Amino acid sequence: LETLHVFGIRADYMAQFRDFLEEEGLPPDDGRIEFHLPIIRNLGTQPLKTIRIRKIINGVSTESGDAFRKLGPVPTLRPPDRLPEDDPGADHLQKNQVVLDWYPKIQAMDPAGTAAGKEDDNAGATPGKEQAHLQPEHIAFLDLDHLFFELERFKAERGWHNLNLSRAGIRDLLADTTWYRLAIPESGLAADSVDKVRLWEEIALALLKKYVERYYTFRKHEWELPHLEYRALAEDDPNFPMVREERAEYGYRILVEKSRQDVVAKLEELKAAIEGGALKPWAFQGLGAVWFDRHLYQPLLALEGGVVEVSPAPLNRGERRFVEDLKAYCDGNPAAFEGKELYLLRNRSRGRGVGFFEAGNFHPDFILWLLTGDRQHVSFVDPKGIRNVGVDDPKIRFFETIKEIERRLGDPKVALNSFIVSNTPSHVMERFWGIGKPEMEARHIAFQEEDRGSYIGAILHGIEGERAVRSGR
Repeated sequence: LETLHVFGIRADYMAQFRDFLEEEGLPPDDGRIEFHLPIIRNLGTQPLKTIRIRKIINGVSTESGDAFRKLGPVPTLRPPDRLPEDDPGADHLQKNQVVLDWYPKIQAMDPAGTAAGKEDDNAGATPGKEQAHLQPEHIAFLDLDHLFFELERFKAERGWHNLNLSRAGIRDLLADTTWYRLAIPESGLAADSVDKVRLWEEIALALLKKYVERYYTFRKHEWELPHLEYRALAEDDPNFPMVREERAEYGYRILVEKSRQDVVAKLEELKAAIEGGALKPWAFQGLGAVWFDRHLYQPLLALEGGVVEVSPAPLNRGERRFVEDLKAYCDGNPAAFEGKELYLLRNRSRGRGVGFFEAGNFHPDFILWLLTGDRQHVSFVDPKGIRNVGVDDPKIRFFETIKEIERRLGDPKVALNSFIVSNTPSHVMERFWGIGKPEMEARHIAFQEEDRGSYIGAILHGIEGERAVRSGR
């Protein structure tokens, strides 16, 4: 028998129980129903070019990473400070640190509660929380054999048989603190009880698993880089959300509390409207359907609040505003698109969408196509806040990197671009970066709030300006 401990009156014990059931391979009955909302796909009038790894390399399929496992090198897990100076992995792994927030675990154990946060938020810092690292006095008490076998099991579960692990490598990795940030109260690492050793080992294992995944993914993308190609977007492209692969059923998966029959009824109404082709504005308690006929599937879902859970992730506020601003520009300027076609597609995150190893495995939020005759301008657009992003961050410099990829792929009929749509004001970034707004705009950064009525036109005119330069060569 397993004993279920409920940790404190304020603890999120139901979430812990669901996690336990999932770890044990049991179906969690969490009081929710799963609702499938269909989408309508539209691939446009001509094949749209996108960037993907070749389907076959030396006779081996690239599906599920088979080619890398069979043909690629056998990477050995090392900390960044043990990699050769000319190895790009050292810089990548130190700039793209693993971020582990242990405050929610502490909250679950402490009835008094502490500041809540995400257990693993790799997006950035954990403001207002104490940060620390495992020190030699902590590592000395860890069972390295246990950590080694747990990582071997983790590796086997993911089929990464071509990754080499060693106990010495794990020890070196824990001794190097440049690759992670750990948010934890000072008391969590205080050596005041033998019972703390189990906590330290749990933290170490969580950090190591994240690093192993990041290290292996980096080496895989590094090997795949020379094998990228332009490929026509197909109706089964991974960027189209799917709810059932075995039946090729495309749409959203929405989890709704069983008690919220009002939400279910509204979702049924939306489903009927989609199936009947009645694409009209729809919103209910923070969940909204965004219709844009130039997006390659309808609708896009946006969510504010937690009335439901949506997969794939719904649009956030900045992403929704970008789509709505682009729609407004297209509707208000029909003459600007005479003899041209514009299409948009939301780019999914890791494992599904188009990502770029050269920019820290960057997955921009949208792919934008502007078609003029037989020429395609493919632009990657990412609405985001940039307050905590450095001026030399790979995502900021991606406007240069994408042109290097364009030259390497060498198709004169395809031009590649990238744009950051910032919801952080330019005057704020002038203080942080020490450069003016014109220089930021030259780096393909548009400002969503302060230039609400003009930034979409500026992006499209930038693409058009390049077209004029290229055609005049």
